[in-house]
Amino acid sequence: LYGCTFSFLHHGLEKFGIEVLHVDLTRPENFAAALSPRSKVVYFETPANPNMRLVDIAAASALAHQAGALVVVDNTYCSPYLQRPLEFGADLVLHSVTKYLSGHGDVTAGALAGPREIVEQVRVYGLKDMSGAVLSPHDAHLVLRGLKTLALRMERHCANALGLAELLAAHPAVAAVHYPGLASFPQHDLARRQMKLPGGMIAFELQGGIEAGKRFIDALRLIICAVSLGDAETLVQHPASMTHSTYTEEERLAHGITPGLIRLSAGLEDLADLQADLAQALASLAS
Repeated sequence: LYGCTFSFLHHGLEKFGIEVLHVDLTRPENFAAALSPRSKVVYFETPANPNMRLVDIAAASALAHQAGALVVVDNTYCSPYLQRPLEFGADLVLHSVTKYLSGHGDVTAGALAGPREIVEQVRVYGLKDMSGAVLSPHDAHLVLRGLKTLALRMERHCANALGLAELLAAHPAVAAVHYPGLASFPQHDLARRQMKLPGGMIAFELQGGIEAGKRFIDALRLIICAVSLGDAETLVQHPASMTHSTYTEEERLAHGITPGLIRLSAGLEDLADLQADLAQALASLAS
């Protein structure tokens, strides 16, 4: 899960007596065993941030509904252009509009989609009455501007990500690449079933762990070190010390976030320029 989501669940909701249980949803038998009549909400990301694991939305939704739980999917990594969880049985879908939907890294916004009766409660009580997190007219304008080019941008994000993932997978300095568009990705078939394209996000691990990761990021010239994603610029970050620093070391390892894991959000630049930047940064690790 996104680090701030994890923090909200444990540092926020648990204070109100809400019990939070983490389950590996890539294993249906574990998920089925964890469900009970007390289960109210099943919340997940697919692909997951930052390890890129997928959840079978249809299968997870069917199991959750048998237990009487609502299914909430964070679809930020995909946008509606690549994946539509409601069509696979999810009850609610949310997006960080800051990312792909606005697409330019200049908006702070979120969106929720689902049945009118639930969304109206969130809108009236959750936003207006309780939090005051109402979108400004200017931010709304910027989001509408970004949506006009969503399809074009997502095609380019995905094409660039695939080209970069293939380069990384072939490089000896890279220990592992996690990208749904690669045939070597363990859930490649699931990605093809529920995603239109494999997305613009890549996770990879370098030989040499965290120190190699630091040197690699410092050596990049075009690609920017930043914690956001879905921007016009290609961004790279180190989850263990940045987006997922709210996890303990044990929690990070349990969720597949190793010390040397790198997350990359492929932007809209020329692919050859991005590949050249990755190549020279990887070459610097050998010196």
